[in-house]
Amino acid sequence: MIIIINNWKKKVFNFLTALVLIIAFVVAIPYVAGSLYEKIPALTTWFEDEQPTGNPLRVESKENKTKFDEMVESMVIHLQEFYYED
Repeated sequence: MIIIINNWKKKVFNFLTALVLIIAFVVAIPYVAGSLYEKIPALTTWFEDEQPTGNPLRVESKENKTKFDEMVESMVIHLQEFYYED
């Protein structure tokens, strides 16, 4: 029995092209994931639980305080003093 396929060269070429693209993606994905390991949050340990440091009131100090930050800080201190007096 002989099966005749029209445009068989074009169909084989399209099939091989699709197969080569799939293989290229399968090979490239681990390489790209490995090279972006430090940059992509889903591939790194950014979302792991943070270990407690023993200091519950950890404060990060800013080196360059702006005038606005100083005004807000003084206002907060005045409000605290006001409520502590009552």
